[in-house]
Amino acid sequence: MNYLPLQIIVTVFSLLVIYRLIKKFKDKTLKIGEFITWFLIWLGVLVVFWVPQTTSYFAFFLGIGRGVDLAVYVAVLLIFYLIFRLYLKADKQQKEITKLVRHLALNEREEDNE
Repeated sequence: MNYLPLQIIVTVFSLLVIYRLIKKFKDKTLKIGEFITWFLIWLGVLVVFWVPQTTSYFAFFLGIGRGVDLAVYVAVLLIFYLIFRLYLKADKQQKEITKLVRHLALNEREEDNE
């Protein structure tokens, strides 16, 4: 089976994402830790698509049967971690909104009493 068209599509997409990462890092909208993490993830995607036997090597090293199983495990863990981070951010934002609304309501009440 010829995977070259898929490899090209994934490579172009990954390079576009990496370009946007670099741009956001230069604009200082992305911290260095976030930049490095996302850069390594997308670099890993490129390596896996161009040299798929690397997943088999790491899977063997970790005692997992197949390389594709390792890729699925890592992807699921990464998705759960990202969902957890999004949950924490949404919860923090909700608390900040509640605090702001309370503050505005108290200010409005004071203005009405005057």
